[in-house]
Amino acid sequence: MKRKVLLSLMFWLFIITAPAFACLIAIAQFPLEAEVPLHWGFSGQADSWGSPWSMLPASLIMCGANALMGISYRYSDKLYDMGLVHGVSRKAARPFLCGAAMVLVIVMVVILIWWVIAAKATM
Repeated sequence: MKRKVLLSLMFWLFIITAPAFACLIAIAQFPLEAEVPLHWGFSGQADSWGSPWSMLPASLIMCGANALMGISYRYSDKLYDMGLVHGVSRKAARPFLCGAAMVLVIVMVVILIWWVIAAKATM
């Protein structure tokens, strides 16, 4: 395999799996049968409680969104030829998808870190 293809594959595998791994690490911060806050109201008080495993579906949805971006990355030239890529040039489509995927992973990790810190402070 060419080096560029291998690096691209490794990047997208990391981007796709990172939210799930980050969520599993966050879940591991709590005891197995813990009841943790899942939502805080405007007053700052926790108004929804549940299992830490309730955070996993959001991470899996993020994994799916990143997988779709990876597929778009792979077929960006074909999508551009079909007229489905708007607002960026042909050369900018792939870097844009990589950057957007990285931003989504960073946002998800920050949300999980904030959730663990806030949940431990509330418990």
